[in-house]
Amino acid sequence: MNCMNEYNPKRVLDMGCGTGANLTEPLAERFPSVQFIGIDSDKTSIEFAQRGKRHKNANYALLDEMDTLGRFDLVIASEVIEHVEDPDAFLAFLKNRLTGEGKIVITLPNGYGPFEIASLLEALMQLSGLYPRLQKIKRLLKGISVAQQTADTLAISPHINFFSYPQITETISNCGLHILKYRPRTLLCGFGFDQIIKSDRLIAWNARIADALPPAFSSDWMFVLEAAKSRNPASYRRNGYARFRRYLNEKRWNLR
Repeated sequence: MNCMNEYNPKRVLDMGCGTGANLTEPLAERFPSVQFIGIDSDKTSIEFAQRGKRHKNANYALLDEMDTLGRFDLVIASEVIEHVEDPDAFLAFLKNRLTGEGKIVITLPNGYGPFEIASLLEALMQLSGLYPRLQKIKRLLKGISVAQQTADTLAISPHINFFSYPQITETISNCGLHILKYRPRTLLCGFGFDQIIKSDRLIAWNARIADALPPAFSSDWMFVLEAAKSRNPASYRRNGYARFRRYLNEKRWNLR
């Protein structure tokens, strides 16, 4: 879904932008006539983004500066809602940032899909001490250290929400938003899968399979939303599985 070309926004908000490396800067480079504002609650990430920004149409600010920035034709929240304490309040907040005809794009992992299953395995391996040992063996066998990647955030913010497809669509509706478009992003990704699915052919196959399967099988989802008139009471509540996963993730990152 090419929302930039379809909706032709003049001002775009990248909510939860991190360092800007993943989305804000690439979009600013591709669309130089559009103003991009990256927002994040992590001060270190925003300071890093401001120092490293490469395009004059990209700027960054902290979340508590949001009220001074006005409204936006397009709001993007890519891989953010799974990190927030109150998803209902988060979606309502995004809705209030829109111009009259504005749109919201959100992406999020399927809380019960292949990506999160692989993440659960990785967390268990980390907590058991097995994963660091396997990494050490790998480095010894190859004689090299693990290559560093560009960080998309400098904050430690594990997933604390784990949505099923019915849960996220109900939450969206109850927050006074209407789903214009839906598309799965990929079938297999994350721990283990990313080391295997590298070639262009496998990446294309991975996307095609996701398009052909029901949403419950995908690793990640994308939605385009617009404001609706009705709003119902808050709907998302973490079930026992989600509370268990949150506990594991926070323990894995030494937040407990």
